[in-house]
Amino acid sequence: MATALGGGIWWWAKLDEAAREAHKWAWWWGGSAGMAIGAVLLLTLMTHGESAIVSAWAGDTPADTFGAGIAAILLFQLVGYTIAWAWWWLRRR
Repeated sequence: MATALGGGIWWWAKLDEAAREAHKWAWWWGGSAGMAIGAVLLLTLMTHGESAIVSAWAGDTPADTFGAGIAAILLFQLVGYTIAWAWWWLRRR
């Protein structure tokens, strides 16, 4: 983690202002939207879905379900970030 943090700080220092703004904007809007959409979908599935569907991907234990939920939210955030980042650059080209 320390190496990743150091690499991230080095990478961020090398970026120009436009690239920094694109990443900040994409993470705020794309990551937030992805997290909100993912949370709503996961909560709906957990409360209204059939238990067989939930346990098929989330596991049977609370720790498995928690881990699957975290991974799913991170995936939704990454997809939202990627879409927002591409949108930001395409609007400015």
